[in-house]
Amino acid sequence: MRMMEKMRPALFGVLGLTALAAGTMNMGCAQAAPHGARVKSSSSAGLPAASYTAEQADRGAETYKEACAVCHGPALGGAFDAPPLKGRFVANWSDGPLSDLFTYMSGAMPLSSPGALSAEDNADILAFLLRENGVAAGKTALPTTAAALGKVRFPKVDVQKQPPLAPETTPGTAPR
Repeated sequence: MRMMEKMRPALFGVLGLTALAAGTMNMGCAQAAPHGARVKSSSSAGLPAASYTAEQADRGAETYKEACAVCHGPALGGAFDAPPLKGRFVANWSDGPLSDLFTYMSGAMPLSSPGALSAEDNADILAFLLRENGVAAGKTALPTTAAALGKVRFPKVDVQKQPPLAPETTPGTAPR
């Protein structure tokens, strides 16, 4: 028993360093693919606003639940270190070529398996994100290539008209 009492501070020290190292490694992974970081391409002046279909956004909602909600939350409110995909997110991407966001998503998401989703899945999720950020559906589906999406822009959305978004979890807690 005395031996355990003597070892307890050392044991807790080792456990604390292990937890710190694991947290640092986890943060490094999250920082390797910064969420929502916009890589600007060319000017979007004169590009028409993107169009998507309701069916495409519905498919995107299902794929989002499977591949994205674990990090970004079921209601796009963000969770843990992942940012919300409403509100400020729109300001980062709006009025730019939709290819910017599509290319980012295709190469960096989902964080656990970057590039694992098909071009169709990414276009569907993009349609879902447009819908959830107040962009009305149209009659034409979003294209599934960066080249074609470079010819349309993420519509400018008035973030002030969107309801405030509360995070779905507190950092360091599990989603409910």
